[in-house]
Amino acid sequence: MAAAATFDFTRRLRLVSDRDVDRLREHFLAPAEAFDAESLGDRLLFPLEMSWFYGEPIWHELSEAQRLMLNRLTFCQSYFSTAVAEAATNTLNFQAALQTLIREDPEVALYMAREVVEETTHIQSFLIVIRKVLAHYGLDLDALRRANVSLSLSERYVQAHSLAGWLRGNLDFYYFTRFPLNVNQKTVERCTIDEPDMHDGVRAILKAHAIDEARHMQMSRATGKVALARMGVLRTPGCIAFAHFAARIYIGRHAKDGALQRGTRTNTLALVGVPAARAAQAYAEWRDRKNQPEDPPLVRAGRRYYVRQMFEYVDELDVSPRLRAYMKRVIGAGYADVAGDFAGRGESALDFPELTRS
Repeated sequence: MAAAATFDFTRRLRLVSDRDVDRLREHFLAPAEAFDAESLGDRLLFPLEMSWFYGEPIWHELSEAQRLMLNRLTFCQSYFSTAVAEAATNTLNFQAALQTLIREDPEVALYMAREVVEETTHIQSFLIVIRKVLAHYGLDLDALRRANVSLSLSERYVQAHSLAGWLRGNLDFYYFTRFPLNVNQKTVERCTIDEPDMHDGVRAILKAHAIDEARHMQMSRATGKVALARMGVLRTPGCIAFAHFAARIYIGRHAKDGALQRGTRTNTLALVGVPAARAAQAYAEWRDRKNQPEDPPLVRAGRRYYVRQMFEYVDELDVSPRLRAYMKRVIGAGYADVAGDFAGRGESALDFPELTRS
């Protein structure tokens, strides 16, 4: 493979990264260190409609202070999961950088390593803010980790791709699965940035993060296509696996939810002060759409945005029409509440304008 030509787009991405890398402290660590949780007042840290259990009977049973706490713990859980996921991608990026330095193009490897530098700064800034928010409520990071039992999914992701990389001698399957993760994270983060009652200091950190991640997302989209082209006879199994993976990544309530996601949400309700039995009941009602058959408008729009992005990506892949149709059916089945709804109800799709450094 002519790696230098195939991965030529990484040179453009690295030029942008070179421009910003010396300001990582300014963009992330400095505002995180300056953040004071006592300044929160009644400001939010997560989109109101995306707060776990928003609009459910349990939401209305909570006091206003508990609702604010649940919103902020939703942020903490979301961004601690993001930090763990970024640590997982760092592990795989360094494996890929090692292989690429030895066998292919060192310039590509340097950009992979640069992503690790950026992600590590993101992780550090998130942890600073999360610890301060938890301390505001008399909690520590151990309490959050005990509640977030879904973190093990990131370990499994690394283990599976490391094993596949060892067996194949490359990390093509990892490259091919990055894009859905990026789209999911982008959707939630951009909605968070746009929340009108968002705390301005945290908004600034998330905006800087979204700008970096937009570049990482470009890397994922392009390398995913390259990886697919290199799979040879495994292209069809790779596409099938991709479709099932993408169908299980979600925002809000989802048909393919599982025990780890359930545990994280019920445990977080318990941190707010909800008894365990009531938390389990509230989760079951929320998951099964007993009280709200449809998601709040912002959540529904986010789910539609994710499906649209996945369908557009599948259309760009060099695969047969039959395989492309199969991938869309699998992804659409996971998002049955919105997948067939692009033309029929007049609902607006999310539209995220490009962010720039101030």
